[in-house]
Amino acid sequence: MMPFDQMLPQALMDANLADLESIFQPAEDVEVRFSPWYLRERMKLLVNPGKWMEEHPGRRKRLDWKLVGLAAALLLLSACAAAFTGQFSQWFPWLGVNPDAPEASEDIMARMGTVIEQSQAADGMTVTLHAAVWDGETLRLSVTAEKPDMPEEWDEAFWRGSWICQEECRLSMRRDQLEDYTRKEVENRYAKMDLPPEELERMTQEQLAADQFDFLLGFNLIRREGDTLFFEVTLPLADYVERPELTLHIETLATYEEGKGTAVTTGNGERTGPGPDVVLVGGPYDFTFTLDKKLQPVIYEGTIALTAENIPLEVSRIKLTASAVETDCWSPVSIQYVFSSDEGAGDPDLTYIQEEQAQAMGPQGLWMEDGTYVDFSEMRKSFQMAETLDGTAGELGCRYPHVVDPHAVVAVNLGGTRVELRDLERGTE
Repeated sequence: MMPFDQMLPQALMDANLADLESIFQPAEDVEVRFSPWYLRERMKLLVNPGKWMEEHPGRRKRLDWKLVGLAAALLLLSACAAAFTGQFSQWFPWLGVNPDAPEASEDIMARMGTVIEQSQAADGMTVTLHAAVWDGETLRLSVTAEKPDMPEEWDEAFWRGSWICQEECRLSMRRDQLEDYTRKEVENRYAKMDLPPEELERMTQEQLAADQFDFLLGFNLIRREGDTLFFEVTLPLADYVERPELTLHIETLATYEEGKGTAVTTGNGERTGPGPDVVLVGGPYDFTFTLDKKLQPVIYEGTIALTAENIPLEVSRIKLTASAVETDCWSPVSIQYVFSSDEGAGDPDLTYIQEEQAQAMGPQGLWMEDGTYVDFSEMRKSFQMAETLDGTAGELGCRYPHVVDPHAVVAVNLGGTRVELRDLERGTE
């Protein structure tokens, strides 16, 4: 049976929803604004009611049930549908919140988010998988690990300069879905080779039989607050199956052995490199969940000619996700990246560019359908170029300072040129 203190909040919610139904129905579209103090206290109460009561001992002396009912009603008005205001923004702060429109940022995260809130305890430590956000391309998970009397030496100076040993952690997919996922992955990988369907299926079955498919997890220790460690988990996850059912296995998150490198390699079935040193999270812990939502990338294809840093470019593809933009481009000139002006600047058939020019050639901002502009000119750009027979092909990209609705973007600033997306054709992956 569920403990009384866990049943009480839900009972209060249900009772007030039934009692105040006539009030909620006409108020569904009403925007309710609360003070910052109220929002902070509300979030503390929702996340950890016990701790909130400990911080407010006076609340225990006399409980005003009318006040409780009003509080529950306000919570329902402002946070009915699966996610409370500010939840995803707190779980995924590294995605960024628009300071001018925090509610919009929260809404975007919620549209690609799944609330999980599963906790498991082992070896005196409680690990919680809070939520997931998925843009149809990258999956992000919010994980915390809490342990009473956590060693003081586990401070930022200790773990900031170390990679996280995670070789015993993994993510798996329900078997029937994994078969579909692997088949689609093989088809996409060899799409340009025009292989017959039976050959693709043979390769798919071989990979499944060998259990070769591996989701590449990345654990990042974000911060520590008191006795709690906050982790970010990211991995590529394509939009190949609907509502994927996943299991996250966490075991032996640690720093690497000192003096033995910062990477583990495998070859010929053998593992080489450093092992775990200081174990931060032992385990094992297993969390099974289903992704309910995703905010898929938006892709535009066509040909746009422009000039960036005096270099002619032809943009053929623009992909917008909730957190970044990528552009495929080609140039008729042979571009050579150099680290200094003195490096190899002697071949008249080559066009030499340095870091500053490469950054200026990439995406600089977005125009939204409401007329606002998202400026990321100061953020570092990704820049990849490869020589071709008739010029240079490349990919230019940049992450946004905060989440953006990719469906609301109308134009992209590429190297100082406004590219209207309406001049391109909406494509698919």
